[in-house]
Amino acid sequence: MPISKTNELYTLIRSLSKAEKRSFRLYAERIQSSEKMLYMNLFDIMDKQKVLDEKEIKSKLENVTTSAFSNAKRHLYEQILVSLRLVNKSKKPNISVRELIDFAYLLYGKGLYMQALKILEKAKKLSTTHQFDFNLQNILEIEKMIHSRYITRSQSDHLDNIIQDSKVTNITISNRIELSNLRLILHKFYVEKGHIHNAAGEKKIKAFFAKNMPKLDLKKLGHMEQIHLYQSYVWCHYILYDFENCFTYALKWVEVLQENEVLKSRDVNLFLRGYHYMLTSAFYQRDLHRHSNYLQELESYRKKSYPSFNENSKIISFLYVHQARLNDHILNGTYKEAVLIIPKTLKRLTRYSSKLDEHKIMLFYYKIAWIFLANGQASQAMKYLNQIINMSKNSLRSDIQVYARLMFLIAHYELENFTFIKSLVDNYGSFIDKLEIKNQSQIQFLQFFREVYNAPLLDRKTIMKKHLKVLRLLRSDTFEKWGFVYLDSIQWMESKISKRKIKSY
Repeated sequence: MPISKTNELYTLIRSLSKAEKRSFRLYAERIQSSEKMLYMNLFDIMDKQKVLDEKEIKSKLENVTTSAFSNAKRHLYEQILVSLRLVNKSKKPNISVRELIDFAYLLYGKGLYMQALKILEKAKKLSTTHQFDFNLQNILEIEKMIHSRYITRSQSDHLDNIIQDSKVTNITISNRIELSNLRLILHKFYVEKGHIHNAAGEKKIKAFFAKNMPKLDLKKLGHMEQIHLYQSYVWCHYILYDFENCFTYALKWVEVLQENEVLKSRDVNLFLRGYHYMLTSAFYQRDLHRHSNYLQELESYRKKSYPSFNENSKIISFLYVHQARLNDHILNGTYKEAVLIIPKTLKRLTRYSSKLDEHKIMLFYYKIAWIFLANGQASQAMKYLNQIINMSKNSLRSDIQVYARLMFLIAHYELENFTFIKSLVDNYGSFIDKLEIKNQSQIQFLQFFREVYNAPLLDRKTIMKKHLKVLRLLRSDTFEKWGFVYLDSIQWMESKISKRKIKSY
């Protein structure tokens, strides 16, 4: 049923470009009815509103009943989507394929099954070119249905080809489903838990991955199957902190798309996402050369292709490029320059806030907080750390939630708010204790704040040196060392002891 909620209709209207609004008006002009007059009046009123005001809408519609208002919203929402479908039909081959399938069904319903088969042949060629495997299987099943019910005089080898194509496509789809399921489960684990923290976690992920990896003939995999396979490896290695292999498979993913321009243009977001994991892996390896080179490549592609991006691709490209820009400054230690580009990033975050999940916003706030802290602006850092700590979904990336709290303590230390540190340490200690997964570096760093908040001024450096020694030992541990990727407490302590600014990561 079409949507009738006012805010969702308003959001859809606000998302339309000028060209899409013009096309909708032209489309609507073809319909002459009292119902059309009502929903077009509704469209005009909502289009002019800078902020949604339902009372104003109802008053301008003049005595419209609740039922009529609800029906008008549903009808308007549906007609906008129909118009968008018509506008994008020539730009989106997947829409064209589905339309051809619909045409074939209509022709078949009229008994014009030979015409239906011709239409399906066009749809099949388009699906094959763009690797729409799920649509292709649907087309093949319709073809088999028609050939089994009518004497179509098709040659025997043509029917054999349909059967063989159906078998191959079925294997392809099965591979894609199994791989996408594996990838999604790994993604879910990461969003909820973050990276692995101990040998038991590593063993669990590796065993799960091996058990759920489908048996594949690598030589026969299509491009999309290859990408799904590489994505699964990326997620597995990412969770395991194996950033070298993560980078390797992300690069393979990108190379498949670079070799297939049709596939790349069909799914720009998939291409951008591959670059994102290459850059993220390079960042966590602290490989400045590799990070800067691939960021330059991504920036170049984005600049050249941006005019053809849809709204979703613009948002995705913003997320990945702006995050990589901040990371590049962190790797270079150019925090002063990073602070200058933050306002532009925040402006975009505000613009896209209704279309971003908390996880993505949280990661930006975390990086921004670290940049301000490293630049000697602890009070500014606290502003963004507070927003992370107060986010509604505390289960989301529990590891980042912990590191945000520890960074918050650093900010209070920088501002010499020692009276606040005592109550915060107790509160954060309870938060960490409740977590299923924690590491010793977090506990050790928290212990430092327990000891230092009421220590005499002259003893603070001694206490810091004591804990710094323990943290350095922890950093040599296979699993503990990765805690310092997200919060380099050692570098901060060293900067305080030597009375210098925080350097690059």
